[in-house]
Amino acid sequence: MPNYWPPRQEFDALVRGDNCPLCAAVKPGGVDQGFAYFIADLSMGRLFLHRNQYIKGYCGLICYKHVREPYELPQDEQEQFFADMMLAGLALEQAFKADKMNFQITGNRVPHLHCHLEPRYYGDAGGVGPVDPAAQTLYLAEEVYQQRVEMIRRALDLIQSKR
Repeated sequence: MPNYWPPRQEFDALVRGDNCPLCAAVKPGGVDQGFAYFIADLSMGRLFLHRNQYIKGYCGLICYKHVREPYELPQDEQEQFFADMMLAGLALEQAFKADKMNFQITGNRVPHLHCHLEPRYYGDAGGVGPVDPAAQTLYLAEEVYQQRVEMIRRALDLIQSKR
């Protein structure tokens, strides 16, 4: 993903939801947009594993509703979205034995509410600051993606069964 703002007209159209790639990704059957593998549908968002696994376990959570910011959701939906983020973060930590979880809500390129979930590991190449997953790319064999998706699904199921 380029590291610059889209042209103003394109950005304004995306804010309105016109041709929003994340809206397309959360529609039924719209999971594979070329950047991710479907993991699970949660209460307010769809969880997916990014193809670029420079950060082991790097995932995203896309809100089902097209809003720019969490505060644009009604209070109950805000709470559901943040509960989904916490559930997904805990599942990633458990599945990959992460030392820390980073949650990034930016949306400057695609202004549709989504969160980047980045497991962090002590001493990893990202240092102590925010990680830019676009800084490097690491693509895996298809079976490794499927293994990671299954690991995350098992962790989600285990956490949910204990609630």
